[in-house]
Amino acid sequence: MMALGIGRQTADTNESPNTPTTQIALAAGELRADVPIVQEYGLASRPVPGSDLVVAFIGDDRTRGVVIATGDQRGRPKDLQPGEVCLYHPQTGSRIWLKEDGSIALNPANGKTTIAGDLTASGTITGNEVVAQGIKLSSHEHSNGNNGADTGPPV
Repeated sequence: MMALGIGRQTADTNESPNTPTTQIALAAGELRADVPIVQEYGLASRPVPGSDLVVAFIGDDRTRGVVIATGDQRGRPKDLQPGEVCLYHPQTGSRIWLKEDGSIALNPANGKTTIAGDLTASGTITGNEVVAQGIKLSSHEHSNGNNGADTGPPV
């Protein structure tokens, strides 16, 4: 009965050790500090105070806990359909959403998505404006393109 506990994070995550640690308030006023947070390979997050934590206690020893899961009820998306998967940011609402119809939605809270590197699309790219090196596609003109006169912007 003492092997698992559910608690709430009470302090900021300490990122200075190789494995981050945190402080947890458990049931009956039990407080544990410097508890390591183990996360899935290739995924990293930094839970904030108030986050929910599941702690495994090695050999039922309450002084040897390890956080094995984290969550935050305050910002969890509530509009997912059965089977959908969403990587989300609890504080801003930004999300990468794998939808039930097979589509993927990128929904940044600030409306900006940055891609470092090349972008290849095998389908149609649809947008309101394209700007390349400061030149807008919607108003770009070419000189000498119309019997020596400027072509004018696209129509």
